[in-house]
Amino acid sequence: MKKKIAEALKTKYKSFGLSNEAWDRIASAKEETVTKEEEIADAIANVETMNLIAQELQKMRDSEIQKRTDLQRVHDDYKAKHPEKQEGGDEGKGGEEQKPDIAKIVADAVAAAVKPVQDAFETFKSQTSAKEAKTLAKDTFYANKWTTKFKDEADDAWERASELNEAKGGNMTAEELSNKAMEYFKVYTNRKGTDVSKPFESEGEKGGNFDFSSQVKYLEGEGLLPPEEKK
Repeated sequence: MKKKIAEALKTKYKSFGLSNEAWDRIASAKEETVTKEEEIADAIANVETMNLIAQELQKMRDSEIQKRTDLQRVHDDYKAKHPEKQEGGDEGKGGEEQKPDIAKIVADAVAAAVKPVQDAFETFKSQTSAKEAKTLAKDTFYANKWTTKFKDEADDAWERASELNEAKGGNMTAEELSNKAMEYFKVYTNRKGTDVSKPFESEGEKGGNFDFSSQVKYLEGEGLLPPEEKK
C-alpha cells in the first residue's frame, strides 16, 4: 500500500519537485490510516497530507539555503587566507575592473538554486489556501437552513459560484465565495416566491397554530377519544 500511495503522491504533486525519499516518508505516514486502494485519492488530498508536504518542502528549502551558505563561507574563508589574490596589481591597467566578482557569482548561484524550491513552496501554499477557503465557504453556505429546504436550488447556486471562482483562478476568499453562492441562491428561490433573506421558520413555528384534526379523527375512529373530549 505504501508504494501505491507514494506513486499517487508523485503523480498528483509532481510539480513540487520533492525527492523519492520525501514521498516515501509521507507515504509511510499515510499508510497507517489508508487500508484500501480506493481510499488513496481522498487521503492524499486531505489537510494532514498537505501539512506533511509543506514540512518536506520546508526541509528541502532549508537544505538548499544551507548548501549555498556553506559555499559562501568557503569562499569567504579562501579570500581571508589569500588576500594577495584580490589585489590584481600586475594585471595591467584596468585589471581591477576586469576581475570577476566572485561574491556576486556565489550570491546569484544561491538565488538561482533556492528560487525553484521557493516557487514550489509558494505554489503549494496558494493551492492549500484556496482549497481551505472553498471548504470553509461551502460549510458556511450550507449551514443556512434555507439551503436545506431548497437543496436543489442550493446545489445549483454553489456549482455556479464555484465555476466563477475557478474562472478567476480560484482566488476568491471564503467570504466572497459563500456570499456569491448566496446571491445566486436568492435569485433561484425568489422564482419560487420565497425570500431567503428572512429568518428561517420551521413548519411548526408559524404563529403556534397547530392542526391536530387528523390525529383527532384517528383517535375517534379507534374509540380512544370520546366525543365530549374533543377540543
